[in-house]
Amino acid sequence: MLLTGISNPDYFQKSDGKNPIDWQKFGQVFQPQEFIATHAKLIAILGTIVFVVFIIAIFLSLVGKSAIIKSTQRLLKKEPTSFATGWKDGRKYFWPNLKITLFSCLALAFCLLILIVPVIILFLSKTYFIAIPLAILSALIIVPLLVIYKYIQTYACLYATLADLRPWLAAENAYALFKKNILSSIIMSLLFIPLGILSFFAIIALLLAFLVIFGLVGIVLYLIAHKIGVAITAISAILLFILTLILFYSFFLAFSEVAWVLFFHVIAKPKVKEKVAEEVLEPARNATHSVAGGEENVPALPSAEIIKTIKTEE
Repeated sequence: MLLTGISNPDYFQKSDGKNPIDWQKFGQVFQPQEFIATHAKLIAILGTIVFVVFIIAIFLSLVGKSAIIKSTQRLLKKEPTSFATGWKDGRKYFWPNLKITLFSCLALAFCLLILIVPVIILFLSKTYFIAIPLAILSALIIVPLLVIYKYIQTYACLYATLADLRPWLAAENAYALFKKNILSSIIMSLLFIPLGILSFFAIIALLLAFLVIFGLVGIVLYLIAHKIGVAITAISAILLFILTLILFYSFFLAFSEVAWVLFFHVIAKPKVKEKVAEEVLEPARNATHSVAGGEENVPALPSAEIIKTIKTEE
């Protein structure tokens, strides 16, 4: 609809009835309807490629996340782990984590739709005295809603992967866990802020190092091959910098995921309470014990018994 409107010079009207000249020129130069009709096959092929790449990226992301979570658990249990076992675990828990991610996103989108659409309608109808307070109220609801969504999704994926829980049961446990550990969860998230700042400065330092190194290389190649040398240097620097960023970001995400697994291991671990009950019996000189053929005097000794109880919640 937007492209159709842009391609029509008479669509955009000013209040005085004059057509905007800029949109007219743009509509005359670029006509998306004609472009789409002429390159329909190319657009279809590119759209298919983008969709396939998107699906593969989601698959690899969830498999990798599940593999890191499960491999961390194996290391905590001092069990052997490898890329092969991690890949196997990742494929095993792909569907539970996909269901949790998909349905949590749909639930969030539904809630945002309910909260945002009425505000937009009121603003479009210029009912500002109702729209502004309603927008403020919606914002006050959306912010904690986003926080709850993020933590429940994170903890639910951990429950589904580490405890083999079904998605809905994992979500219920995730909500109960977050409700008990709201402050500690928020503090855990805040700890990543300085790490993010440090990583940003590390990327800036890396970029400066690339500029200095490849700048010198570019000068040398310019003296040898002129423009071709500069082009080779620029392309090589850009590709290498992108690969370095991908590697750096991958390490950072892996570190973050392991940190959340360890944090989850602490807060979700069942609390063990030891209850010690001592029963001291006073020695009785005249205590009797029945034996075959009569009675014999045996002193009653004090005894202590340690009772361990584990309190868990379902």
